[in-house]
Amino acid sequence: MLKLRLLIVLLGIFTSLFGDCDGFNWYHNIDIDHCDPGDREALNQFIKNSGNTLELDMDVNFNGEVDVLELGWQLWENGRLIHWICQEVPSPYYFYEYDCGLSGNIPSEVGNLDGLVKLRLQSNNLSGKIPDSICNLTIIDAGNYWFNIEKNNLCPPYPHCLEKLIGSQDITNCK
Repeated sequence: MLKLRLLIVLLGIFTSLFGDCDGFNWYHNIDIDHCDPGDREALNQFIKNSGNTLELDMDVNFNGEVDVLELGWQLWENGRLIHWICQEVPSPYYFYEYDCGLSGNIPSEVGNLDGLVKLRLQSNNLSGKIPDSICNLTIIDAGNYWFNIEKNNLCPPYPHCLEKLIGSQDITNCK
């Protein structure tokens, strides 16, 4: 317990030393208005496309909806989203089931997230065609530890940049 408290204090100090949109979202010391508008719009579109399937356990401000900074596990640096994880996040201190409950289409705004160094959206219920704008993400060639969207319901044909990275998909409902 002492290690966790020390970690939280150190993260608080680290976060306060940098800009208004730096740090981990679960620390909630981020002013979303200072974060990149393209990144915010992409996350907002994922929320809209998911409708009422999002895991309300993420609603840490208890307003009855999942807000942009509550969507999964995020790390922001210099105003840009650099890590976004919507899957299980194991830790020696806690265990989050952050599959997020994402559903619906991957929005074309996903291409705005070009500052990402890690994107893990596997094991959600994303469906439909993947927009070509996903090829704007530089992390696609970094390997499936850094980029993973497998175990969803995404339909072929897949963008050329993902042909070898798509992993297993449930295409039962694809037309």
